[in-house]
Amino acid sequence: MYAYSMHRIFAVSITSNTSQVKSSSFPRHFIKLESSITYIEFSLLPYKKISHQKLTKILKSNQTKRTTMTTDNPKIKLTYFDIEGVAEGVRLAFILGGTEFEDDRIQFSQWGELKSKTPHGTLPVMTIDNGDGSPPTGMLTQSGAMIRYAAALDKSGSLHPPCKIYYIEQAIGIIGDLTGAWKPSLYISMRPSTYGYADDFPKTDEGMALIKKMRTEFIAVELPKYLKFLSDLIEANGGTWLCGGDKPTIADCLAIPTIRYFTKGLIDHVDDDCVNTNPDIVKYVERFCSLPEIKGRYTTGLGSAI
Repeated sequence: MYAYSMHRIFAVSITSNTSQVKSSSFPRHFIKLESSITYIEFSLLPYKKISHQKLTKILKSNQTKRTTMTTDNPKIKLTYFDIEGVAEGVRLAFILGGTEFEDDRIQFSQWGELKSKTPHGTLPVMTIDNGDGSPPTGMLTQSGAMIRYAAALDKSGSLHPPCKIYYIEQAIGIIGDLTGAWKPSLYISMRPSTYGYADDFPKTDEGMALIKKMRTEFIAVELPKYLKFLSDLIEANGGTWLCGGDKPTIADCLAIPTIRYFTKGLIDHVDDDCVNTNPDIVKYVERFCSLPEIKGRYTTGLGSAI
């Protein structure tokens, strides 16, 4: 009789109940749990007798602990400006996950005083109090970490399910590529020194002409390209969400404000109907904005008329 010591845990799809894989160092065995998307890999060591049933029970318990947060009802405050921006995806994840949080929206005039009190002099920040000092706790940064934390608190598990991790991260990568491609066209007028121009460059005739050229070319060429990448994902995954299924994931929570940003009439040389070149994306945004948890949230831009 052998004892089983857990070696690693993976979240992948399997098709058979058990299998054995040869290894140059030691044999590894796999056991299928009730979930069709998870298997446990463990090494076979001659140590102590333990029944297969007891092992399965232990590993199932461990799987549950890894899937959801163990701290109940943490006190969460998300601090950002009173705009959608990079915090909106996090807000949407909390809302769809049914997690209570304080939506702390500050005015730009308040930022000067608050800036030195934040860890890195940036927003958003998330302040977490679990009540017992257990991590994560305190004032924390990085919106990417925040949205994944929000997904971990979602008891339904639909915002970041293990079986869709690759597809979710792939979609998030495309959204990041879109945002990164747009930044020069935006910041050339806000932070011209970043691109080697004088601070007053945006006010010059040359500067205004370059800004117009960069933005109109982006909207004509780059934006449709990235929207097509996203609509292709939607089509490939069943026509509902970026990663398929009946419910959105954090990838959708990030995509919606990114797309809507271009439709609110806030940016010079960007028409608010520029997304209409891709009808599938328009339907996608409207479908998200018609969700019971989201409906009526927006007053401007695509999806606000829902």
